[in-house]
Amino acid sequence: MTRGRRSLYRGVGGGMLRAAANRSGPDMPAWPGPEAPLERWRSWLAAVWADDAFRNAVSSASPGLEHQVEAILGGRSSKVRRARRAALATARYAIRYTGRSTPFGLFAGVALIEFGDMVEARFGHRNTAWTRPDPAALDAAISTWEADPERMVDVGVCVNNLARRRGGRVYVPSEGASEFSLTVTPVVALVLDAARSPIRFADLAGKIAAEFPEVGEGPRVGLLAQLLRVRLLRSALRAPATLVDPAAPLPPTLREEARIRVAAPDLRLDAAVRLPKAVMTEAETAATVLTRLATHPTGTPAWRHYTQRFTDRYGEGVEVPLDLVTDPERGLGFPDGFGQVSEPPRPMTRRDRLLLELAGTAAVEGRRSVVLSDAVIEWLEAAAGKPTLTPPHLELCAQVQAHSTHALKRGDFRLRVSTVSRAAGSMTGRFWHLFPHLGAGHAGLPTVEPGAELAQLSFHASRTPADLLTRAPQVLPRLVSVGEFRRPGKGVLFPSDLAVGVGDDRLYLTEATTGTHLELLAPTAINFLWNNYTPPLARFLAEISRAGAPQVTWFDWGVAWALPFTPALRYRRSILVSARWKLRARDLPGRGVTLEEWAERLHDWMVRFGVPNRVLLVEDDQQLPLDLHQDLHLDLLRTHLAASPTGVAVLHDAPPPDANGWTGGRAHSIVVPLVTRS
Repeated sequence: MTRGRRSLYRGVGGGMLRAAANRSGPDMPAWPGPEAPLERWRSWLAAVWADDAFRNAVSSASPGLEHQVEAILGGRSSKVRRARRAALATARYAIRYTGRSTPFGLFAGVALIEFGDMVEARFGHRNTAWTRPDPAALDAAISTWEADPERMVDVGVCVNNLARRRGGRVYVPSEGASEFSLTVTPVVALVLDAARSPIRFADLAGKIAAEFPEVGEGPRVGLLAQLLRVRLLRSALRAPATLVDPAAPLPPTLREEARIRVAAPDLRLDAAVRLPKAVMTEAETAATVLTRLATHPTGTPAWRHYTQRFTDRYGEGVEVPLDLVTDPERGLGFPDGFGQVSEPPRPMTRRDRLLLELAGTAAVEGRRSVVLSDAVIEWLEAAAGKPTLTPPHLELCAQVQAHSTHALKRGDFRLRVSTVSRAAGSMTGRFWHLFPHLGAGHAGLPTVEPGAELAQLSFHASRTPADLLTRAPQVLPRLVSVGEFRRPGKGVLFPSDLAVGVGDDRLYLTEATTGTHLELLAPTAINFLWNNYTPPLARFLAEISRAGAPQVTWFDWGVAWALPFTPALRYRRSILVSARWKLRARDLPGRGVTLEEWAERLHDWMVRFGVPNRVLLVEDDQQLPLDLHQDLHLDLLRTHLAASPTGVAVLHDAPPPDANGWTGGRAHSIVVPLVTRS
């Protein structure tokens, strides 16, 4: 840091290790190549599939791929194209098997880290797998049960508190960004009123019968089944997100049916890991620099504009019910970009110009990395504007690069930052059930506003397959429940209990009846901006309290992202962002040439742009390690590029071959929770 400037953050407690469960993968024969006959693909698959541990991991992660491979090996599928696709998918899994640390099924898991004077990295063989029903299969089983009125007699139901009435219709979020609407008929109006709080299915049907005796039993229960199907009603069969096992509240028959098909398990590694305090210090420094270099130090333009609109319409000192504020007709709706996959373009800023100059200079000089000086950091910080707030807590995810534990102990290491989460618990919350004591420490986290109460946000993902990613046990005394079936109780709040106000040019959330200011913790790593996995109201509640603080994630190159190359940025022992290249399909031959010809042109491009042989193929938050001198890896890259909707493959510089030496060659990353020093 600059002279006299201290770190903004300090580590709290330990951390979490994310590591590959295996150091060696299946033996893979020579790659058959795109034009190979069926028998060569079958022979390649048979050799890889013979590894029992690998086969079990793939079968757990992708039952569909397992069926495809078994059909090909058993002679039930004889199409060359299908065999090639199955081989490519299997190859990707084989590379990830030892090359990726992101927790996923039996491929990679988690363990706890301690920081101190000792250095240790011990890995045993007694990993523990924790299984739950597959979300899609569970959803289908519950939906079938909800369509049967006889089975639903004693099941509780309630109106989805994400539903909104506008202009004689009621709107309710559906899968992803889609929305379902229906006319508010007298019967539907009765349901909306009678089921505001949980009520037995049979009792709700009885109220309809009493109020509308002309409606027969069949149409009555049929309507309720339809309202359950479109999510206007939520039933007690759908466990709230604070129940880690979604099958827990199900009747025994349904529970057994749901457990027939399980999701990829969560893996607790048999590991003991201790790291030197210097690693924590480096994490604190890296998080501080990334906070100072945030693109929006006073919040995103969308939130700043929303705050101004709120102030202009309601003024300071007025607390407006949340339902009214977020109503697009009676209130303000949501900030710009909510419910959309991408953000609108932004004008070029002084920060963008400085970064373009920095990246362009590195490219001209042939440098793959740039060491950030304190002066450059101050220039960039001044260009973006200095923050008035510091995010009170966050998590930093990084790889610790050291060729041995002895090197690590003497301080010979680098910290390669992967990302920074929006809050503590974002990356680790979905694993709290594996470490029962871990979540409890989050009750003492600081808040943006001194004296505000921290509460937990509980909601279902907008896409069914992601259901398990939002499930985390309740670790805070109070919670806000959004879009769930949940009975009222001590410490339970709903959106109707909340209001929004503004003070000191900052929006805040408050409990309407008591005036208690709340800040919500959302223990999920789901990215709120991508693919509509989060209901807009849940995102609104998770972001509002920190809307005026810097949005700290990975380093944002701004408009320089459009460049074909950006260098790595280093500060002290940290790699804040790795070198990155954009490979465009138009720069290489089309499908009509052989893999050898295509590879020759690729290698010409690599020489011109200074691209190393070992890279990471990056898509969103997924990374696939590739060696671009191997035919298999070349074919994977070519296939990815051909399938890309943008015609672009993003390649990052891979870590050195000995980067995982201290873990015995095991791919890994660490997640470190940090809080503000003030």
